[in-house]
Amino acid sequence: MGKKKLGNLNFIRKEIQRTQLILIISITILLCLGGLFINLSQNNKMFTQNLQNTAELITRLYSFTKDYSQEELCKYMDNVVQNLSDVDVISIVDLDNIRKYHTNSDLINSKYDGTIPDFNLYKSNYYTETNIGPSGPQLRTYYAVYDQDGNYNGFIITICLKTSISLITTRILILFLIVTLLAILIEIVISGILSKIIKKEFLAFTEDFEGTKFLVDSMRANNHDFTNKLHVILGLVQIGEYEKAISYIQNISIIQRETISKVMNSIENPSFAALIVGKIARASECNVKFILSEGTCFKSSDIVLPSEALVTITGNLIDNALDSMNMDTSKTEKELSLGIYTRPDELLIIVKDTGTGIPEEIKDKIFENGFSTKGEGRGIGLYHTKQLITSLGGKITVESQVGIGTCFMVNL
Repeated sequence: MGKKKLGNLNFIRKEIQRTQLILIISITILLCLGGLFINLSQNNKMFTQNLQNTAELITRLYSFTKDYSQEELCKYMDNVVQNLSDVDVISIVDLDNIRKYHTNSDLINSKYDGTIPDFNLYKSNYYTETNIGPSGPQLRTYYAVYDQDGNYNGFIITICLKTSISLITTRILILFLIVTLLAILIEIVISGILSKIIKKEFLAFTEDFEGTKFLVDSMRANNHDFTNKLHVILGLVQIGEYEKAISYIQNISIIQRETISKVMNSIENPSFAALIVGKIARASECNVKFILSEGTCFKSSDIVLPSEALVTITGNLIDNALDSMNMDTSKTEKELSLGIYTRPDELLIIVKDTGTGIPEEIKDKIFENGFSTKGEGRGIGLYHTKQLITSLGGKITVESQVGIGTCFMVNL
């Protein structure tokens, strides 16, 4: 059940991270699309305003050239146009629809055969429209020219070709695309870093959770054990054996204190130590003598393994050993020994029992999923244990003799 809950927690953590990443990327894309739309809208307004400003400027400059010859006018306007990079075409048309000036010198003095602007339809003396000219689709502004007496004297056209607008629009699109991709990349990197931090905190939480759970299990087992001991004490008191009762109480207190102290001093990992204390109490309930092998020592600095893995592997092997000994009612002396040894980058776990043993013909089947000699619905403990050990790059071996006992060895 604990493993299932932990799997659910892992699934929830991954789903939260995945949802967070999807939301961040989606919001980034939406913001960039919104920014792009606003930018393109402003860009169109900018083109329109730029054409109108340029047309007004040319109109003002043109008013100073009334005494210029055709050649002087063209030369003057060419110098002006060189500094106007945002406008593709400028044309000055007189009352007779003759182009007095055009950025394309071949069209100067030719007849203008395009749309004749009707300024009476507009409140101002200029307007902008989309049209098609000799150079293709374009955005053009018409600006009316008046003489000093206020008489209409022709018009000026400023043009920005759609190809130029598309080129600038494409540049903006590419820029936003690059910015969006960079933003997403940065978010993925930050999300990865946060994910590692969350995972670390999550593992710490689950380890604390598992440690607490095993401490509760340990307390529950100890509660049953002490209930039995209290019955012994009560019986000694009722029959008047007060000295024996006192001696018994002192003895079990010393044993309990020494057992917990030995485990805590030998096992640095709190969750792992809590499991072993709980299993010692469980063994006592089963009338099994639990022996922590000489030299047992687990150092967290030697090998990095999740507490969940240590607890699952060792817990399953101990439970399997206790079940084996509970099945053999003929033996009065039942012993289970646990040895845990570490050195840099290596861990050895040895679980020995004096149970029924494993017959040679089924020794190769005990790690198969669903195989069990204990009835239906069993046979998954050793299977999952081996799968977990293999996934961690380790191996598990077993030696057994029928009627004598079994020894499991895990090497990581």
